[in-house]
Amino acid sequence: MKILFMADFSITASDILENKKVFDSYEEVEIDVTEVNLGETKEERASYILRTEQEGPEWTSTPEEVLEKVKDAEILITDFAAVGKEIMDAAKKLKLIGVLRSGVENVNLEEAKRRGIDVICSPGRVAAPVADYTVALMIAETRNIVRSNLVSSQGEWKIRFRNFPYSHNMAGKTVGIIGFGNIGQMVAARLKPFGVNLVAYEEYMSPEKVQKLGAQPVSLDTLLRISDYVTIHARLCEATRGMIGKEEFAKMKKTAIFVNTARAGLVDEDALIWALQNDEIGGAALDVFAQEPISRDNPLLKMDNVTLTPHLAGTTSNVGSNSIAVIMEDLDRYFKGQPLKNKR
Repeated sequence: MKILFMADFSITASDILENKKVFDSYEEVEIDVTEVNLGETKEERASYILRTEQEGPEWTSTPEEVLEKVKDAEILITDFAAVGKEIMDAAKKLKLIGVLRSGVENVNLEEAKRRGIDVICSPGRVAAPVADYTVALMIAETRNIVRSNLVSSQGEWKIRFRNFPYSHNMAGKTVGIIGFGNIGQMVAARLKPFGVNLVAYEEYMSPEKVQKLGAQPVSLDTLLRISDYVTIHARLCEATRGMIGKEEFAKMKKTAIFVNTARAGLVDEDALIWALQNDEIGGAALDVFAQEPISRDNPLLKMDNVTLTPHLAGTTSNVGSNSIAVIMEDLDRYFKGQPLKNKR
């Protein structure tokens, strides 16, 4: 049985080869690796990822080396590289596609289903780092950590910023979590020691389960109205695309902090800019943007009520080993003929 890994800039061939030993216990498994160039510069790579997220995998062609190597592969593992009809046409033996991320926008799911090819993903591979980062952004924006570092490095001693009237400690404040899956639950667990009130909106989970997991279940409308912090962790799909827009921001407290470490497509960025410019909300902390890298003329870059970072919430030195460990759980089930846990 041949497993072909499509390495890229995020999970490299070295990452895969370093973790190759996890397959040693499986007999007659051949591991092959091919590297896919998603762009020479970080801007090109970011553009590739964003376009694939928005349009799916069919917009780009597949390198000849990949098409050649996939011919006799039963399992194909990818990270960000697109897996479309072209690859499936070449891979006559393909039975399983694994994605080393929770999102599978880079796989043509409809075509895979039509051909009887199972698709699995790796939910939770960066859940802990993203949860850590989300809480860090909440504090950074509220307590002006980034802004104070910037002015201090320029020789200015400044202790009061625009948000001083609501630059508070977190105890007793209400944090609203939109999307109470893996990451949302981890954010809640990290926030509990701060003494916050946790509320959550999760359309696909019973109120009883949300409460059991540590948050008060509420409607989206209620969450927006009562929360001092609103952090979004919903899955991006057609139903959730643009779910936070002008109407939603208008319902939030004038002092509320909005945090997005999930997907840019969940939020109407123009509406967010409007809310920040017109003091409809207190501030925002953002790790994802409608265009990445963020364009130089984006109004967000000139605002003093927003903290911006370049889509690195899930970036850690051990992301490769974490990803492979997560997907190995389902590969083990596949080898044993058991039902797949993270099938899409």
